[in-house]
Amino acid sequence: MLVALSVIWGSAFMLVKVALEDVPPLTLVAGRVTGAFLFLAAALAVLGKRLPLKREAWFAFAFLAVVNNMFPFTLLTWGQQHVDSSLAAILVASMPLTTVLLAHIWIDERLTVDKAIGVLVGFGGVFLLIGGDLQDITGSSTLGQLAIIGGAVGYSTGTVFARRYMVDADPDVTATGQTLVGTVLMIPIALAVDTPFDLSISVKAGLAWAVLGVLSSAIAYLIFFRLVRMVTATEASMVAYLIPVTAVLLGALVLDESFGLTRFFGLAVIIFGVWIVNGGGAWLTARLRPGRTAVT
Repeated sequence: MLVALSVIWGSAFMLVKVALEDVPPLTLVAGRVTGAFLFLAAALAVLGKRLPLKREAWFAFAFLAVVNNMFPFTLLTWGQQHVDSSLAAILVASMPLTTVLLAHIWIDERLTVDKAIGVLVGFGGVFLLIGGDLQDITGSSTLGQLAIIGGAVGYSTGTVFARRYMVDADPDVTATGQTLVGTVLMIPIALAVDTPFDLSISVKAGLAWAVLGVLSSAIAYLIFFRLVRMVTATEASMVAYLIPVTAVLLGALVLDESFGLTRFFGLAVIIFGVWIVNGGGAWLTARLRPGRTAVT
């Protein structure tokens, strides 16, 4: 399940890059969320399920729509106008690092010394990727990278919230309710800002947009909310460090993107930090600790 989700979300970066050739960011996000909702609503009807009427459920859907759809989708899409898909995916690999911090504050997933070291190491990898560009923080490339990191924080917030409050909810209903609210909120924004009626969209961009809505959003969230019920928030966020593998391969094969040594080392450091967060720190400490002979 984790691998399948990483492949689906990894392909989203390539699809966004293709769709952006003809579709502005806010319209792309609105169409993506709407396509996801229409697919999920049809699936819900086939399964004979209904959206709840309780006010608490709709508050949860609204929160998830903002932090798990609108906020990250918009920031990631805008950011990919200024950085390529493989770098965007590598930066999103920092998601488990912010997740472990939020999980420590919000739910009972304690931040140990090992995990704290892993967080510092992982963010060192992020700094390796964008550190040089921070000299000109107003540059489009730097702002694009920071926007993508902000999107990853949104995903982290959604993951921890879902683990804290939605673990007993039906994942099909949660995914549908979230995208319904996202659709209602995003369409007026896109209409007001982008005025999309005059767009000329190629078949390639249109297909990428449609697949982005159905596969990378609707089906991805069906898997995601099932995963959140089964594992901790930190473990669920581990999908992020597998995403760059798919994104980098597709970026190189489909979009002819390069993958230099700096990105390789940055990704390696981020994954090493995530590994420490996920228990590798305790293993490493045990291996490095010198053996002691009991005195009798």
